[in-house]
Amino acid sequence: MKTRILLITFILSGLIQVSAQDKKFNFGLKVAPAISWLSSEQSGISGDGASAKFNWGFIGACNFTDNFALVSGFNVNSLGGKLKREDTTKYSMGYRYSELQLPAIFQMRSNEIFGLKIYFQLGLAAGYLMSAKDEDGAKIPKRPLNTSWIIGSGVYVPVAGNINLLGQIKYNGGLTGIGKKKTPTHQATANFIELGLGVLF
Repeated sequence: MKTRILLITFILSGLIQVSAQDKKFNFGLKVAPAISWLSSEQSGISGDGASAKFNWGFIGACNFTDNFALVSGFNVNSLGGKLKREDTTKYSMGYRYSELQLPAIFQMRSNEIFGLKIYFQLGLAAGYLMSAKDEDGAKIPKRPLNTSWIIGSGVYVPVAGNINLLGQIKYNGGLTGIGKKKTPTHQATANFIELGLGVLF
């Protein structure tokens, strides 16, 4: 545990120094409670409820101008929800996934308004599904690659120097199926809405 704390402290110290040297680049981190659900276009299978999740990640922004930026980094997302068979059994099963996601997001940011900067985001993301289990804890077949589209909005709150607090709401929509063929999740996509809180240096 101490080693992890020291490593995180070292990384953050380095990011702050790089950010201070060049305002074209900003770095930070976020935490985000989320609601996730599964959608399916497979015949006879449909979504059957959402679940509460928790996501976190590191943020990297390349600022082209004061108002436009390319935002990337990495996110560790928790995905899941329930799927139901639309037959006489009406059988329902919950599924849980963990994902390492690399986004590429175009960001438009306003000038300062009443001490805040409002921003809008639109982009795509590629993710690697690290684990997949059903609600009983059994491993299930998965596709390793998960692609998504992202739309979001939020605010920057300047604190001091290059340090900003940020809050955002983001929708992440799955584009590709997360399960292998002949499984209930074959044509299921993972989606979520998250409320993110973070700090940017």
